[in-house]
Amino acid sequence: MGHHGSRSRPRCELTTPPQHRQGGTRGPGATLAYPSDAEAFEHEYPGARWLDTQVMRQLQRAGAKVDALITRVARRHGLSHAALNALAVIEEAGGPVPAGQVSTQMHISTATMTSVLDTLERNGHIRRQPDPADRRRVLVDITPAAQALLNQVLPEVQQVVTATLSPLGEQALHTLLHALRDANAALDAAPHDLPPPEPRRPPPQFRRH
Repeated sequence: MGHHGSRSRPRCELTTPPQHRQGGTRGPGATLAYPSDAEAFEHEYPGARWLDTQVMRQLQRAGAKVDALITRVARRHGLSHAALNALAVIEEAGGPVPAGQVSTQMHISTATMTSVLDTLERNGHIRRQPDPADRRRVLVDITPAAQALLNQVLPEVQQVVTATLSPLGEQALHTLLHALRDANAALDAAPHDLPPPEPRRPPPQFRRH
């Protein structure tokens, strides 16, 4: 995220934020406590909001930890996380599916998808075939061996997910689910063209001479 504002700044003190900050406006009567370094951060990055940045950082951390959690399960069966996802996507299609559709659903590039599929085909987990409706397009499908593998791996994934998140409780999980859906919608709608940001004001201790 490029934020270094927490260095040498206290993290434990909490203050009630002002009603109006440079990066945005808080609703009337807002009383949520901000760490004492929030105002310093918003001074360092004019127009930015400490809260937005903290939420994005937590999303990044959570995503990395989820990936690591599932990767550990997949590797026990000789798969990468991407390979496991690809097999699951192809299985869910219920039959041969265009390779491009798999990469779109997985949000990865065509080149990366090709590499994943090459490995899966080499290990006997998928079959490639020309699309009868368009000979320029390639369809992929899982093999019986891959189906058997998924029947082993996916229950293990669900087991570790349940063991990890169930302690949060039903209400917290429902709240989190709705918040994450909203966050994903906001990320899908992220603007592509923004004006240049205001110049950063790095603290004196960060400057190199």
